[in-house]
Amino acid sequence: MSGLIQIDDLMSECGYGYQDESGINNCYNCNHNDQEEFEMINNRKVGKCYSWSCPLGPKADLQDMKELDPDLYEEYKSEAWGEEGSLDNSDWVVYE
Repeated sequence: MSGLIQIDDLMSECGYGYQDESGINNCYNCNHNDQEEFEMINNRKVGKCYSWSCPLGPKADLQDMKELDPDLYEEYKSEAWGEEGSLDNSDWVVYE
């Protein structure tokens, strides 16, 4: 069953998320092999955890919110912009 989770909460529960002293991305780091957002520090790849680049689940759009959390949908629907159902300030991710 699918659900929605904020990236902050996912970061604390995800086995790929970690924090270190690098200061990169406010220490929201990701060591998932498919993470495409990263920075090289001392020849070490430091992945960056974002809702829009999470390899475990896509960033939630309005349709996801409408189906999975109608109350959240009502809160965000007036903030949609650009392409139908895209949200610029959402940090929600769809998870399985």
